[in-house]
Amino acid sequence: MLQGIYTFSFIIAFIYLYVSVSVFKKRISVYYMMLFSCIMISNFGYMQMISASTLERAIQANQTTYLGASFSCVFLLFCIADLCKVNLNNKIKTLLIIFGALIFFLSGSYGTTDLYYKDLYIVEKFGGYLLKKKYGPLHNLFLIHLGTTFGGMIFIIIKSFFRRKVVSYKNSILLSISMMLTIIAYILEKTTGLDIPLVPVSYDIGITLVFIILTRISMYDVAAIFSNIVSESDIGGIICIDKKGNFLGADDAAFKWFPETKNLSIDYRIPNNNNDLFTILWKWIEGNSEGETVILKRDSRLYKLEHSFDTKDKFQKIHVIYIQDDTDQQTYKQRLEEEVLQKTEKIRTMQNDIIIGMASTIENRDSNTGGHIQRTSDVINIFVNYLLANSKFSEISKEYWQNLIKAAPLHDFGKTGIPDSILNKPAKFTDEEYEIMKTHAVKGAEILNRILMNSDDTAFKNLAVNVAHYHHEKWNGTGYPSKLKETQIPFEARVMALADVFDALVSKRVYKESFSYDKAFSIIEESAGSHFDPTLCAEFLKCRPQLEALYNKYQ
Repeated sequence: MLQGIYTFSFIIAFIYLYVSVSVFKKRISVYYMMLFSCIMISNFGYMQMISASTLERAIQANQTTYLGASFSCVFLLFCIADLCKVNLNNKIKTLLIIFGALIFFLSGSYGTTDLYYKDLYIVEKFGGYLLKKKYGPLHNLFLIHLGTTFGGMIFIIIKSFFRRKVVSYKNSILLSISMMLTIIAYILEKTTGLDIPLVPVSYDIGITLVFIILTRISMYDVAAIFSNIVSESDIGGIICIDKKGNFLGADDAAFKWFPETKNLSIDYRIPNNNNDLFTILWKWIEGNSEGETVILKRDSRLYKLEHSFDTKDKFQKIHVIYIQDDTDQQTYKQRLEEEVLQKTEKIRTMQNDIIIGMASTIENRDSNTGGHIQRTSDVINIFVNYLLANSKFSEISKEYWQNLIKAAPLHDFGKTGIPDSILNKPAKFTDEEYEIMKTHAVKGAEILNRILMNSDDTAFKNLAVNVAHYHHEKWNGTGYPSKLKETQIPFEARVMALADVFDALVSKRVYKESFSYDKAFSIIEESAGSHFDPTLCAEFLKCRPQLEALYNKYQ
């Protein structure tokens, strides 16, 4: 039971980290990314600990939880300071990080000194293993660390209530709840002795609240997004309002050109009076006039206001009013289009980096197939480039082939759900272990489905899921997990199967030596029509010179 809870908590934290990186991008502080990373690391430690059957592994897992816990409170403090627009002194930040590092170091000192832990032992409970602890005097440093950071958070949050014109009090309340949940969970775990995983669950609830805050921040910072686009000039401004007419924020240009906006408070309704700006804003709030523009005059200059909606959040309808100094007929549209193209390219680069990072998590866990993901990706690259130039496959789009190359490193992503005892076994699997290992195909599809659920790139998501799910299916229907046959198997999975098996043949594994190229290609050729798509198999064999050159380079 606990294994399932800890695994679920880790997956939730991983998904939040991935989504925050891919969705919010540069719209939020890096401290939020660090906070999500620390919580994911801590939950990973809990997940490791429940399956740690030896004291040594349990201690390692415990130190992993401390790696997250020692710094998560620090980065939560930094996030709150960033949200509440409070500048923390760099010396204070450095001292807090050093103190967190000290706690982490002490958490691994058992066996060398009994100052942090007097005794550690494991007990079997709830179908898993729990680490029991008797604390030494230096453990109080961890409590002091928590008390210091949480005290700083309370001070900053209280201060934010008196700065409502620049800080959302709703966000402050959510952060307060997130902070108190973790404190309460920690106290209950230490005082009740029930061995219930309250802390990792509180982490998930807490980061859910933080994620809600990030969604709200993405509303408040729409102004910042637009400001980035026109940061090189002085022609753009923005005002943001929610569907009820509550003011969400504006940038410096809007405050400068329309001084009446300086008196507005965040999360409070804008006035509905005779002011020409507010009259226009209420007309747009109460109507459905997306794309409508008006010209207002201020200090002998003309400003064009354009009404739009930000619809990225399903639960919020944000009125976005773009302001442009139209006096000199600036060529704003051309510059905006160029900037959008540049940002789109940056987004693609970031997505590719995330995919590589996700694949690395598999390589780091699986010590038996070292380099398999990199090698199969290179094989796919060679094979795809060959097929791309082949007239037999001319009806397939270039985008499809690019997505297949991107998805290849994720084909074994389901191995993140396989226990270390099986994944890293230094010998051939038993029948029972092999059946467990085979579940990585279904697990990979399920995890990728969840991770990429909100991705705008549906084509890539579907292709990546198919590659993970079906790359072990066989042409004759004897593969797994679904025993699909022939063209029932997705095309991308049939391509991946060839690369996957070829690398397994020519690479050394714990249960076999590497095969020669002649033997490997002979096995591939003999498996055409049984294991592999015969048409694809024939084309794959034609890539032999490039594949041999590739593996000679590895050797």
